[in-house]
Amino acid sequence: MTRKSFTPDRRIFLAGTAATLIMPAFANAEAADVKLYVGTYSSDTAKGIYPLTYTATTDSWTLGSAMPAIENASFGAYSPASKHYYLLNEKDEGRVGVYDQSWTQAYEVSSQGNSPCYAAVDSTGGYLAVANYSSGNIVVYKIGAEGGLEQPPTIRQNTGTGPNKDRQEGPHAHWVQFHGDHIYSVDLGTDQVLGYSFNAATGAVGQAFEAFKAPAGAGTRHMVFHPDGVHAFLVTEMGNTVIALRKTNNRFETIQTLSTLPEGFTGHSQAAHIVLNGAVDRLYVSNRGHNSIVVFDVGKDGTLSLKQIAPTLGDWPRFFLLLEAQKRVVVAHQNGNDLIVFEVKADGTLAPKDQKIAVSKPVFIGAVA
Repeated sequence: MTRKSFTPDRRIFLAGTAATLIMPAFANAEAADVKLYVGTYSSDTAKGIYPLTYTATTDSWTLGSAMPAIENASFGAYSPASKHYYLLNEKDEGRVGVYDQSWTQAYEVSSQGNSPCYAAVDSTGGYLAVANYSSGNIVVYKIGAEGGLEQPPTIRQNTGTGPNKDRQEGPHAHWVQFHGDHIYSVDLGTDQVLGYSFNAATGAVGQAFEAFKAPAGAGTRHMVFHPDGVHAFLVTEMGNTVIALRKTNNRFETIQTLSTLPEGFTGHSQAAHIVLNGAVDRLYVSNRGHNSIVVFDVGKDGTLSLKQIAPTLGDWPRFFLLLEAQKRVVVAHQNGNDLIVFEVKADGTLAPKDQKIAVSKPVFIGAVA
């Protein structure tokens, strides 16, 4: 997917300043109301993020009008220490907007790269890491007492190419995350997982080392860690696979590779988002093109087995949010201009709820603190 310019029609197709979708209430004593926000790619007619509220007693979703005027809000992170949100502006000269809990912009800084697409806050809430897709670098900022991002940040630039000259002409950092005393990033352009030592007390970030090399042309995209500290799961965008990994000495080795697509499918598809549930027994991956979410059972040894391939009932599911207390999954369809809601059954499979929320070019859903 090329990240150079965005000209989508970003109108909200529900009338009024807020729109509520109400369905029959469901019996779930553990369910609670939840407040979310939806990040979207922008156009000349609309900019910002949109508040989304779920009301458990009525099983209803309410979409509000746009809040901050931020372009191409591709991802967001929140620091409980600073009590600020960090929203990415995915444009050629990337920006990071810093917002307080009333969604007032407190600061804006350069992402030190092009097309920022992923952000993460460390366990102390004191550091923010950003992956810049087009420039192929990651940036680590110290978060100041008032939520600001201290300058200068630490920058780690990757180099290299892959065999797909259209997509892998250079490095493309697509994901970054703190993990213990390391930071890991995933680069689509070089089919790599890179590791960097990290000291939360001093903010020191080490030089990159290759933590994993995927098959050439796989187009590594996102990764999720098992809480046991040993296993992880890597999704490849271009290979449309999930690779189950085992960590040894801060590096990873393959224990299993499975397709995210059904046998016999020959159309174009690009795997996207990956989520591991809290019980660590289900893994979810979205397919853009096949337009589905794959559900895998997760074994105690970190291996996977296919459980379900569920159609998402929309176009291009770039992101989805798993709400475990509410037993819901909300899928953001970038090209379909909507959010589609699914129920999570007791066995982890997904069933459509016949709930659709219209919003133009949704690409991220975050939780409101």
